[in-house]
Amino acid sequence: MRTWLIFALLAVALASASTAAAQRRRPRVNVAEVREALGSTDAAQVREAIETVGLSGSGQLVAPLADRIRRGLTAELLELAMDTLTILANPEAGPILFELATHRRADVRLKAVEAIIACEPQAADRVLVAALSDSDPRIRARAALGLGQLGARSATGSLFVAMDRGVMEAGQAIGQVASEGDVDRLLGYLGRFPFDALAPAFMEVLARDDLPEAAKLTVVARLAELATPEVKTFLEDFVASLPDGRRHDRIRQAAEAAILRIVS
Repeated sequence: MRTWLIFALLAVALASASTAAAQRRRPRVNVAEVREALGSTDAAQVREAIETVGLSGSGQLVAPLADRIRRGLTAELLELAMDTLTILANPEAGPILFELATHRRADVRLKAVEAIIACEPQAADRVLVAALSDSDPRIRARAALGLGQLGARSATGSLFVAMDRGVMEAGQAIGQVASEGDVDRLLGYLGRFPFDALAPAFMEVLARDDLPEAAKLTVVARLAELATPEVKTFLEDFVASLPDGRRHDRIRQAAEAAILRIVS
């Protein structure tokens, strides 16, 4: 058997063993008992119940935890409950997280947005788009990045609007979800914003396999026209990130030619 195949099989076996071991370490829980503990008026008992939900990894306990959140928790226990939902990353947490995304406290809204991104519930893109208009800049930024992480192409227009309003993190997300036709619009920001703020967006565009090479060559050509030290460093980093092989030859050659033309 070839050496590489032996190592591949060994890696799979080790991963399977690790997963099985993790599952064995998870405590068995009685759902009815956890439900009862979550309904307690004793804060210590409620804390222990929330921790049990997290340690169990059980999706069956998402609904009871959501019910307890709706009945009210102290700020500290609410934070713990939301962290637990984030760790569980279960889409069924969507409804309660959507409610919390409009909470009066910005810290709670921020945690809700982070949990929504982790859980990926249905309609997450709709709630994150709404969060792009939040009064707190941290939430606007996290929502923008989350839309990119989730590949929410339906949100491209909203991300452009957010970027026009100064949510610079929207640029990176646009780079992740933009269609070929959106690339020219993204290039239109050159000169309007500092290049350092736009660099993550263009790096995302150049790194994508689902965009045609012609669009990437257009990006390199337009960046080369700026001929700034920042662009040169950006293109050098891009070339260094390209994998070996002839698949990326044309884009590599275009970037290297642009680098040579830019005088530091």
